[in-house]
Amino acid sequence: MLLLPANRIRPIWGGKDQAKDGTKEESPEDTSKKKGKEDISGGRFAGDPVYVHISPMVLPVISDQGVEQLVTVIIDVEVKDFDVADNMHTNMPRVKDALMRALYGGLGQGSLRNGKLVDVTRIKAKATTALTDILGDGIREVLIQGIAQRML
Repeated sequence: MLLLPANRIRPIWGGKDQAKDGTKEESPEDTSKKKGKEDISGGRFAGDPVYVHISPMVLPVISDQGVEQLVTVIIDVEVKDFDVADNMHTNMPRVKDALMRALYGGLGQGSLRNGKLVDVTRIKAKATTALTDILGDGIREVLIQGIAQRML
C-alpha cells in the first residue's frame, strides 16, 4: 500500500480551487480578481478628505518618427464626499477614457510638454478639466502621485 503525505493529495476533479461541479471556488486569500472599493480612501472622520485612486496610466508619446517615449502617470482625485467617490468608481471606464483622451492628445501635440519633458502643472490642469467635464463640481483637486518617462 502506497501512502502519500496529506499535502500532496489533490482531488480528482481538477485542483485545490475547483469545485466538484467544475466551477472555480474562490479561496479567501485570492482577492486579486475582486475589485472593490479599495480605490477609495479617506473620509473616516467628519471633514476628512475623500480620495479616489486611479490605476497607473501608460501613455505613448508619438511623433512623425514613431513612438518617442512612454509616460506613466499616477493620479489620485480628492472629491467632495463618498457619493461623488461612488459615482466616480461606478463610472471608472468613462473617467479613464476622459483622462486618456485629454492626456494622450496633449502629450502627442506637445502642449503638455516642455521639449521632451512632461509639464506636471499642465497635466494636472488638463486632468482637472477632463474630470470636471464628466463628474461636475464634486472634484476638489487632482493630485499627481507620480510621473515616469522612458525615452525610446
